[in-house]
Amino acid sequence: MNISQLEYFVTTVQCGSFSMAAKKLFVTPQAISKAVGDLERELHVDLCEKTGRAVEPTEFGRLFCIRASEVLCCLTDLESLAKDYAAGKSKEGRAAVSVACSPCRGNVLHAQDFSAFNASYPQIKLSLSFNAGSTGLSAVEEGLIDGAVILGRATKPNITCIKLHSVQPFLMVSQNHPLASRSAIHLEDLRKTPLAAPEDIRYCQGIIADHLRAKNVEPSYTMLEPFVEAHRRFLDKEHGAVFVIDDPTLQELYPNAVALPLAPEDAISIPLCFVHASGNANKAMLQVERYLLGIVTRLRRKPQAMPEHH
Repeated sequence: MNISQLEYFVTTVQCGSFSMAAKKLFVTPQAISKAVGDLERELHVDLCEKTGRAVEPTEFGRLFCIRASEVLCCLTDLESLAKDYAAGKSKEGRAAVSVACSPCRGNVLHAQDFSAFNASYPQIKLSLSFNAGSTGLSAVEEGLIDGAVILGRATKPNITCIKLHSVQPFLMVSQNHPLASRSAIHLEDLRKTPLAAPEDIRYCQGIIADHLRAKNVEPSYTMLEPFVEAHRRFLDKEHGAVFVIDDPTLQELYPNAVALPLAPEDAISIPLCFVHASGNANKAMLQVERYLLGIVTRLRRKPQAMPEHH
């Protein structure tokens, strides 16, 4: 058993197919399938089941995926620790930054958004990781990384929080859901709709809850595992709804669903923020912040792109 096998398996479970996992990891679907198969043979257990093009974890596969995810996070922490130590011995500018990432509910920023950083600031070595917002903020608090991009505003002691942008979430439902024919969703419409608890965008939860209470809506929250197939089942079989970020990649993850905007009078605004430890003396962080502001300036100019009805 090796790190690549664990990474390939966890990504497959998160994405719901070998092909989507391959796109995310920039390898071939055959490489993903072989790594997962080798892992199953080595452990003498079944980790996945194929249903058409979809790949779902077995009961043991779910448990194994959760533990494997924890192992991969620990390895990322060790790598960050080593990079931070090396940066302290070098005269070259360096910065380690975590970017909020939700594999099931869409992302505001993607890896390609940072592709021009090296050309803009060749003297700075930027180390990027993509994690849940809570993971990034915790790493900043522990001094493992220099900064983090999170959804929602952090109000913790000794943490500086800079608002970069505002994001308006969409609501995703199955194409056969009664709300799917609407051009926009009112919060009152959610009174009888099971709603996924916004756990993987947890810093948004308070903002969303405040807007729902303002409309006298007490939704029926459902806790979902952080896997695509769990979200698909919730949408298709339980006729639930999920708050998501306006991200075109969701069309591939949820081909039988549609993401709809909230009605203008019910619109929710969630801040995208850059956080770092107060008094951080790393001068490279000024360039990172400047680059992030450039990214969000371009985002403001882009119209929101709703996933199409299929």
